[in-house]
Amino acid sequence: MEKPRRIEDLAEELISDILSFLLGSESPSPEPSPTSSHGSSSDSNNGSTHAFGEKSDLDRFRLVCRRFERIGTPRKFSRFVLRFSSDEFQRLEDFLNMQLACHVRSFTYMVRPFYQGSGWPHILDGVDVDNLPVSSVHRRRLQDQRYMIDSNRDLLLLRRAIAAFSSLQQIKLLRLQDEADEQLLDHIRERSLGRTTRLDWEPACTRAVTNLSISLLESNCNSVKFVGPQISPEATVRLLQAPSTSLSALGARLTSLDVTFHSAANLSAYMETLSSVFYNFFLAAKNLTVIHLGFPAIAPLDLALEQIFHHLQWKSLRTLSIQGWRLGSEEIIALIRRHRRQLRDIRLTNIYIRPGGRWRDVLSVLHDDMDHLNHIDLRGIDYTSHFDANTNTSPTGHGTGSSQTPTLAIVVQPTPNLPPRKAVLNMDYYLPASRSYLNMTPEQLRARTADDLEDDGVSVKYDQSDFWKAWVLASQRNNVQSRV
Repeated sequence: MEKPRRIEDLAEELISDILSFLLGSESPSPEPSPTSSHGSSSDSNNGSTHAFGEKSDLDRFRLVCRRFERIGTPRKFSRFVLRFSSDEFQRLEDFLNMQLACHVRSFTYMVRPFYQGSGWPHILDGVDVDNLPVSSVHRRRLQDQRYMIDSNRDLLLLRRAIAAFSSLQQIKLLRLQDEADEQLLDHIRERSLGRTTRLDWEPACTRAVTNLSISLLESNCNSVKFVGPQISPEATVRLLQAPSTSLSALGARLTSLDVTFHSAANLSAYMETLSSVFYNFFLAAKNLTVIHLGFPAIAPLDLALEQIFHHLQWKSLRTLSIQGWRLGSEEIIALIRRHRRQLRDIRLTNIYIRPGGRWRDVLSVLHDDMDHLNHIDLRGIDYTSHFDANTNTSPTGHGTGSSQTPTLAIVVQPTPNLPPRKAVLNMDYYLPASRSYLNMTPEQLRARTADDLEDDGVSVKYDQSDFWKAWVLASQRNNVQSRV
């Protein structure tokens, strides 16, 4: 009689697959889709990223036997989240001493704005009167910042960590700001203390980007994705001081660049100054499969597209995403056509077309010329004249929104929650043309032409871009079967 098979008889690869299915969202993939919500709570609250106790199903699985421990360990320690503080860097050092760093595939670095200027003891004494716990929090953080910078401990441990993360696939830099920071900022504003002291993201971002770059260049990591959902434009200007050879070496190591710049005065001037830096970097970044370059929707970049991309082409590029930009339709078309054979995913969010251009022309190229397009994002698109006319007047217009820094991790704005769509019977003549596509089959959509898009060259209505997206993706030229 054949001996019954037991779970320990299964191959380790099969046990690992079973474990993946059982854990589900407990052990998320370190490879989020580009331009998604980068700073989700899973980064900062997922206990499995750094807790060493047996608190989860994965921890208990690892306790079953040595074989299960060997299978579960790479998953347990695939992600490491680090905050800028003495305690957190001590935790990083302890982790490195445990000889587990080789399993880390995703590294998230969370940094707070730095205390800048003089007179902080006096300001924090004033905070004592209103809220003693908040004052003690900031005293500790200020002391931490001074110690880390004076001793250079952050750079020393980051260099050691990145070198030890031999399986590293992604580096994510997040800005961190919480209620204690908001209370301190309110205190400074109410007493007009901002002339001598401030919480400043620029030096914090500069130090983080610099130290991460140095650490990456000294390591053996060669295929890394970089995610930075709120990079300081002022910090980026510091790249002008870096040798072009260093920028080229850094670019050659990246397979994905997912960066959004936060709002700043003279943002377009900053980016124009960096044109040569982008050229040197992108010229060397031949392995990029994903490019996301974003600017604030409420303060779109006013700069020619090729001032950044310099007519370059990436043969392996699969996802191209630009956000928050004033552009001519011909600029967008030229960039898309250079990559028409390789692109699968195009995202044109909060792009505003200048006078003389038409969205219809861009959509026609996407519909007629793309070889393998299977995803498109057109959220927030409009024309510059309509955007400018409504920025300060309409509470729900494209250009409205608070420029206040939100709390916790600063992230790219998620997709707005749109009302659910209901199935509609054959009532096309009761519906706006832009909604009638909900009843259409792919064949009916393909029968429409660019003239049916109702693009008036003046404004893009609320859900008009949804129809345009459906029309583009229904193109016979694309792989329709994979989307139907």
